[in-house]
Amino acid sequence: MNKKRIGVVGVIAAAALAVSALAVPSAFAAKKSIIIWADETRGPALEKLVKDMEKTVPGYAVSVKSYASYDALGAAWDKATAATGPDIILRDGALAISGAKSGKIQSLVVSSATRQAFSKGSFEALTVKGRVYGIPTDADTTGMIYNTAMFPTAPKTIGEIYDYYIKNKSTLTNGICSFNGVWGAQPVLTALGGGAWAYKNGKADLNTVVFNSSAFKTNAAKYLVGSDGKTNGFFSYDGCDTAFKAGKTPIALVGSWNMSGIEATSVKFAWGSLPGMTAGTFGNQWAGFAAAYLTSYATDHGVKSGANQLLNAFFSSEAGQLAFNEAQKSQRPLAHISAAAKTKDKNAQGIGASSANAVKQLSAALDDKTGGASWYDVAGDALKDIFAGKDINTTLDKAAVVLSKNFANAAKG
Repeated sequence: MNKKRIGVVGVIAAAALAVSALAVPSAFAAKKSIIIWADETRGPALEKLVKDMEKTVPGYAVSVKSYASYDALGAAWDKATAATGPDIILRDGALAISGAKSGKIQSLVVSSATRQAFSKGSFEALTVKGRVYGIPTDADTTGMIYNTAMFPTAPKTIGEIYDYYIKNKSTLTNGICSFNGVWGAQPVLTALGGGAWAYKNGKADLNTVVFNSSAFKTNAAKYLVGSDGKTNGFFSYDGCDTAFKAGKTPIALVGSWNMSGIEATSVKFAWGSLPGMTAGTFGNQWAGFAAAYLTSYATDHGVKSGANQLLNAFFSSEAGQLAFNEAQKSQRPLAHISAAAKTKDKNAQGIGASSANAVKQLSAALDDKTGGASWYDVAGDALKDIFAGKDINTTLDKAAVVLSKNFANAAKG
């Protein structure tokens, strides 16, 4: 009897073990992968941190795909499908708006403690209709550097830079170079009285276009063109970085991502802010926030819970933000307050200090094409036409017509 009972128990135990072996994944079972897409600067940094990220999401593997450039990442994202797309993507603040509209980016639940850990306005920049669509990773903005062999101390007015350029024109290529196209040219445009829209009580007034202001028309004629009506070379925003690196341009408007190439040269530089027409005034660069986003594809891939946990446990934390920034070839000013305070990188500090003069990059207005083209295209085309010798007033007024339609549409929300 005892033998019989033991036999039955043995059979039951064996069966239970067999069932448990089927129900519980073995240590060697394949883990679900959380796929992250990033550009050529952020991607390689994240690749170094895969093991750190995986520690915050037990049971998941983390895979990072780096693209050759910011534009290449954008092109891939535009073509992404549930079969090919990522679970998390690192991109600029504009994706919060377009992603919310398309449904390709999921909203997040962000605790008050997390919100308080980040700089003022960072989550606001990633909020659409009351919902947060990303975790801020860093500030996307620029600062001014000046060649200390030409300016031992920071210039106090843009006129001072102009005078130096004219006096030494035979040995210089430009006076001011924007390393980042027309986006990076905003400090020059605003220093000369132009830009995009006006401000009232510190807030953007999308009903007032200043791209064709009388001040900008006057100053463009004085500083941007020569006696022949064409560019005098004082300012360039297209392919001028080589000249600065060669010591042929005294002033550059740069982002942290530009610094490794500059530091590889013999040029000695210091940080500052592009001055305006009078001492104590400054041009205003655009400032936005890059972010880590949860895509709709994470749900399709069955990893939404893990991807959301990764965003909260790694990307939202001080340790994660510091590790990510320090792993990058060129560090950036951080949105996380305590992490930013611990950043020792001089370039991140320089851009951070310069950002005191930055204005919020309203992507909804800048990207709007109701009038036929975005602010970026309109501004770039207008500068090209002016540099080629076309009438300044006519060119700027024509551009303003397009921008007024864009901004009015964006103002509707």
